[in-house]
Amino acid sequence: MNYFIISSFFFLFIQVIETLDYGDDETEQSMASVQRIDHLTSPIFARLFPSNSSSIDLHDLGITTIESDTFEGYPYPIHTMILSSNSLSQLPSNIFKRIGQSLMHLSLQHNRFESLSENYFLRRLKQLRTLDLSYNRISELFIQDFLGLKHLNMLILRENRINYLSYGTFTYCRTITTLDLSNNQISMIDSNAFLFLKNLKALLLSNNPLGQRVLSSSLLKPLRNLQFLDLESTQLEDLPAFLFVSNQRLRSVKLRENSFHKSASLHQTFCHANSLVEIDFVSANIRSLNTCSYYHIPSLRRLYLMNNPLDCSCDLFSLKYGDIYRLLLKNDHGLDTRHGNIENYLNRWITRPELRRHLEKAYERGDFHRFPIDLSSFARCSTPNRWAGHEIEDITGIYKQCRRHWLFMEEKCRDYCQISNYSTTTVRSPSSSTLQLNSFVFLLSISILTTSDI
Repeated sequence: MNYFIISSFFFLFIQVIETLDYGDDETEQSMASVQRIDHLTSPIFARLFPSNSSSIDLHDLGITTIESDTFEGYPYPIHTMILSSNSLSQLPSNIFKRIGQSLMHLSLQHNRFESLSENYFLRRLKQLRTLDLSYNRISELFIQDFLGLKHLNMLILRENRINYLSYGTFTYCRTITTLDLSNNQISMIDSNAFLFLKNLKALLLSNNPLGQRVLSSSLLKPLRNLQFLDLESTQLEDLPAFLFVSNQRLRSVKLRENSFHKSASLHQTFCHANSLVEIDFVSANIRSLNTCSYYHIPSLRRLYLMNNPLDCSCDLFSLKYGDIYRLLLKNDHGLDTRHGNIENYLNRWITRPELRRHLEKAYERGDFHRFPIDLSSFARCSTPNRWAGHEIEDITGIYKQCRRHWLFMEEKCRDYCQISNYSTTTVRSPSSSTLQLNSFVFLLSISILTTSDI
């Protein structure tokens, strides 16, 4: 069973639930099915929503403009406002003055916003938890765009035209736990774009032309609580060494639909990613895996390798079996006579749930050092010829030809993740004076914006 797909769907399901489950009462149904509205005013709104409702649904009414006092006369607190699938490009600055202290969820997806820099309506939303601006035309983000969003948890900006993330872009929404920037045109990210996002748990950057020069450990350093990172289809051919050294709660990385075809790709990338549980390499053009890259991740349990031209070498099988063969060795020079058919034992232990539980206990005791990694169903070998087209999980009988290689694996990988072996290279490294100037200007702008917060 593909655990990653299940977990991904679960993650998205949680997103949908958090986005749509806005209150105990049912969302008030408007007259959208029988009426189109170009200009929304207070009298029209009062006719549409005469009853007590905390959730207002104005979806797909053809709205292009809204009067600033439209919600002023509504006597009840509004927790949710759905304005999706209209033709809005601007909103009055004071439109949420009356309901700003109660509004928690705002959906503006599928509209025509090109910029937020002149849309000051967000500054009134002190209690907002969810902001959905997906499927608009936003091309650039500025630090002041999110001023006042002190309690925001989820920011959804997918399917816009954003091409660059600047210094401290999300400084004023430090509480967000989910940031969705997927399906944009992002090709450049300032190394301090995610400054102050210490609460972020899920970062989605899929389907952006990130390329080789964007991702770095300094970019991800502020994300101390990051758990899920989506880099699907981002034109990657490699990733820097020690990329996740600061992300000690990271559990899942999605790298499918990239091209890690070079043998040197991903060298030391996952070193010190000590909480990583799964990596998705589906359709990533991977031929071989450097075992040492994954040897030092004690928490790693799943690698998704479907649709790759895999070379099924002893290195690959060492990931499949870990070093549980040590449990069946009398010593480092021969087999325990009680377990002459070691191949059968290896496969039983990794395929039977009840035996895997025994492995967990043996691993906790320190009886062996590397736990078997699930290489996913349907991952097939391309080479060598005798295994071409075979699923990895179905291949057995490899212990004899690989045992010497496995026995020396620990020595081979011992120093692989030593920081001293890593020479840092910096792309476009600014001078110290430039950094000081940037910091001064950044802090000055924060001071000015905070003072002028309306």
